[in-house]
Amino acid sequence: MRKIIINDDNIKLDNGVFFGQGAFETILCGKNPYFLGFHINRLKKALEVLEMEPLIEEKEIVEYINKLNIRDKVLKITVTDKNIILTTRENPYTEEIYEQGFSLKISDVLRNSTSILPKIKSTNYIENILEKRNANKEGYDDVVFFNEKGHLCESSVSNIFCIRDEKIYTPDCSNGLLNGTVREWIIRSFNVIECDITLKDLKNMKEVFVTNSLIGIMKIKSIGELQFNTHVITKNISNKYKEHISSKDGGQRIYDEQREDN
Repeated sequence: MRKIIINDDNIKLDNGVFFGQGAFETILCGKNPYFLGFHINRLKKALEVLEMEPLIEEKEIVEYINKLNIRDKVLKITVTDKNIILTTRENPYTEEIYEQGFSLKISDVLRNSTSILPKIKSTNYIENILEKRNANKEGYDDVVFFNEKGHLCESSVSNIFCIRDEKIYTPDCSNGLLNGTVREWIIRSFNVIECDITLKDLKNMKEVFVTNSLIGIMKIKSIGELQFNTHVITKNISNKYKEHISSKDGGQRIYDEQREDN
């Protein structure tokens, strides 16, 4: 049985500390945690991939979450061999940031489409952090990765979607990327084409946006030298997403059917 730790309590040293063998989920909370079922299920799968003990503490985690003051905050669950760490923080994304949109840099680092790491949320996350920091130093909001085949993958913390001729495209998970919570919601809510997207394809896109559990949906105004000045469909998708998470269940519904690539 793992020790459940709240915020700044002491952790037990294990392979999560020494080798990055651990998994985490970051969850946006309104009145309740959004999509909690999806996050817990994805965490369980990550532990399987990392060949760790199953999450037998799921019931205890939910009980602790219900006791925490997490309204309108960000909840992070980190699981290692000996620890379950629950931490909370404020959501950094403001209306001003959404109004401005993001500018992305294309990373020189290539994703490995055969690696398990991009496909789960593991604590071995330093490459993403360093690439995002370097992009920030150059005036960008984030960085976007391609893989060794030249196919678009994701940003350091978000999934990416492109729109052309009123059709929505997103990189297939086989390219080496995480199936994000909001990504899955969009795929289930709209007609989305999961495919390989090259830089040449990207240049012909009309709109681009990124998604994750904290930002929801963020319009992209530029990727390197590419400019995207239209965000009509992106705004429509964003409005429907906000409507969904503000519904009675707060977006907490567990997806009844898991797609084969999840």
